[in-house]
Amino acid sequence: MVKNNCTKTKTLSKPVFTLKTSNRSFQVTREGAGFILLIFAVGIGAIYSGSNLLYLILAMCLSFVIVSGVLSELVLQKISIKSSLPPTIYAGDAFSISLGISNGKKYFSSYSLSITMKLNGPARLEENPAIYLFHMPPGAAVEKTLIVKAVKRGLLRINEIQISTGFPFGLFYKTRNIQTHDETIVFPKIQPVNLPSLSFPSAEEGQGAVHIQGKEIVALREYSEGDPLNAVHWKSSAKTGHLRVKEFMTAGDQSFTLFLNLNDPQTNRQVPDAILEERIGEAASLAYNLIRRGNEVSLKTEDRVQFPFGNTETHLERIMKFLALIGLRKQEN
Repeated sequence: MVKNNCTKTKTLSKPVFTLKTSNRSFQVTREGAGFILLIFAVGIGAIYSGSNLLYLILAMCLSFVIVSGVLSELVLQKISIKSSLPPTIYAGDAFSISLGISNGKKYFSSYSLSITMKLNGPARLEENPAIYLFHMPPGAAVEKTLIVKAVKRGLLRINEIQISTGFPFGLFYKTRNIQTHDETIVFPKIQPVNLPSLSFPSAEEGQGAVHIQGKEIVALREYSEGDPLNAVHWKSSAKTGHLRVKEFMTAGDQSFTLFLNLNDPQTNRQVPDAILEERIGEAASLAYNLIRRGNEVSLKTEDRVQFPFGNTETHLERIMKFLALIGLRKQEN
């Protein structure tokens, strides 16, 4: 197998006419449309003039069309493609799509192949990936790698791979559709966030709230606005007459609960898409950075969905998969 990580893209001429079948499509380019008009002009001239030379030119032009159709079909036959997506993708980060392309013909080469993919799902790529292969010998196998970026969280599916060729004259493009099913999940984009302080617990109502739970009390301090009531040290408060709260042990022994609310409290409906993505991105960034810092993280939603505490890569992946798909509305391409 030949492995080639360099990809080359080629822009096809804008088609003038397209004819589609179940797994084939035939496109007439501007050059091809001009050639067809030339054939009609030569044919009309041959009929009215009776010139044998014009009939010979007409026959030659028609033979070009027949040869183009036969050779383009031969080029597309027995070309197989297997796609491979990475299991973990974060929106905004570059990732690779691997394509294994092989020519199953024993005696005939394939020329001028343009390969594109049809994507489906809420996730979108930064650009439409394409590969151009000038020549594939019989029995050859090539591995191509596309470096792309996903701009949105959600499922990323490759439903169809299209192989097109304009061989041999570039007058017509014939496309063969290969049905496939390859998918992965694009996690929310990770952005810089201000992590909660490790010195004392805090909790707030609303989006982005974090509740810290420690295992060992290291100090007591005066109550300040925003401190949770479950952090109040009632015995000490009763003795002094002032509310005092507990400070917990810091670093990895602390646990953080992330609260994610995607509904408007007044209408009880899902918040607008811009706010939705902002909240999910904040929750994902907090979970990612807290677990990377060594803290245990739990995620809780208003629908009573709660993840247990954990700080492993597997736990982080479970949270990210949940955040990648939550709140998405069905989209049709």
